Amino acid sequence: MKSPTTTLAAVTPNSDKETIVVRVTRIWEAINKRNGAIIHTNVILLDEKENHMVAIIRNNQKQIYLPLLKEGEVYTISNFKVVPGPKQYKSVDSEYSINFFFKTKIEKGRDFATIPMYKFELQPFPAVKTLVGNPAMLIDVVGMVRSYCKLERRNNGAQKMDLVLTDQRAENVLVTLWEDRATQFLDLLPPSKDGPLFVVITGLLAKKFSDSASLSSTDATRCYLNIDYAPITGLQNDMSATSNGKLAGLHPPTIEQFVTSTGDGVQELPISSILQTVIPPGTQVVRCICRAKILGILDGNGWYYNCCPNCARALGDLNGKFYCIGCDEEMLSLAQRFRIVVQVEDPTGSTTVTLFNKEAEQLVGVPLKKVLADQAEHAQQTDIPSVVRNIIGKLCAFQIKITPYNIIQGCEEYTVTRVSEVGGDVNQTTIVPNSMETESPIRVKRQKVV
Repeated sequence: MKSPTTTLAAVTPNSDKETIVVRVTRIWEAINKRNGAIIHTNVILLDEKENHMVAIIRNNQKQIYLPLLKEGEVYTISNFKVVPGPKQYKSVDSEYSINFFFKTKIEKGRDFATIPMYKFELQPFPAVKTLVGNPAMLIDVVGMVRSYCKLERRNNGAQKMDLVLTDQRAENVLVTLWEDRATQFLDLLPPSKDGPLFVVITGLLAKKFSDSASLSSTDATRCYLNIDYAPITGLQNDMSATSNGKLAGLHPPTIEQFVTSTGDGVQELPISSILQTVIPPGTQVVRCICRAKILGILDGNGWYYNCCPNCARALGDLNGKFYCIGCDEEMLSLAQRFRIVVQVEDPTGSTTVTLFNKEAEQLVGVPLKKVLADQAEHAQQTDIPSVVRNIIGKLCAFQIKITPYNIIQGCEEYTVTRVSEVGGDVNQTTIVPNSMETESPIRVKRQKVV
């Protein structure tokens, strides 16, 4: 005689004699970020009443229970422990979690389609900014993919990819996928990229990004593209209603070199057009992408600077003491940051751009602190280390900002706000013509480079 079953909502803490019928919706490993070790394995269980709970499989149980479980399948599970759930980084909104022990039995059940395939803890986009710095609950979101960028490799070797999701209110959210979460998204893309792409992304954390909030992947992150799921269907219907009632009227995502939190692509310009850019009235900054090769590092500019440890402004000298204009006070301590001014060239001309700390470290591949530690004892600030010189010859996509200072003062040291190494030959790079491009090539006086 089979034991009576109960729902996940009705399981009793401190009891180990109950039986549940559930679908396994997700399985993933929790990883220790310090050493890469597996902490435990999480299994999300969902019942026919749409209650879900996480089961935690300890490392010494993996060989016993994990071979019995497969995502998407239905199981009858009996004799388990109901214990208090995690207080932080929760993937489901439940007070309790399930632990397996030596009496636990798992049997594959028949799938009568009474248990849903999916359930997610979806948050609306406006709620993301209220969850910044709150690790209690991981965030799931649903949206249409507006744009995504190519894989970028950071200075620590990690790969990342940014994408922008939009909802039926035309609100956007930026999502950063790291490592295998990024490659998983790319692997799920359909061969035909001529239609809209709807996605659920799970297990995210809200972080501060410039003046807005963004989402970043964790071990629990998974992407589900164009699945049969009511919130996706509802979003498709809502968005197609604003597109003459046709889903086909919605656009497929665009592939950008860099994406912004608004989802708008940044225009790529040749150097000849950048040099003649005019800032529109009422605008303080023009941003664009320049794809160019690094010819050299400007001699005499050094490659790092002494800065305020609080605001990162360059420190001045006041009566032999370090002084920060931004903080309006004397600094008893100081920090150093990269500042590398490089000459770059594309088929239309050449100019100079400035790489500050994060972007410089991304290309150099070594933190400034280590570069300084490895220098000779009496090295000068103008002595550029070989590890820094190694950036010469790299072909990169630079996102730069053009300010009135660049134009009025004739200063071509455009600040780089994002950078990514790109393959190929700069002379073979296709540059899209635009209204600011000049017909005659511009010759730029070259400064001494090293």
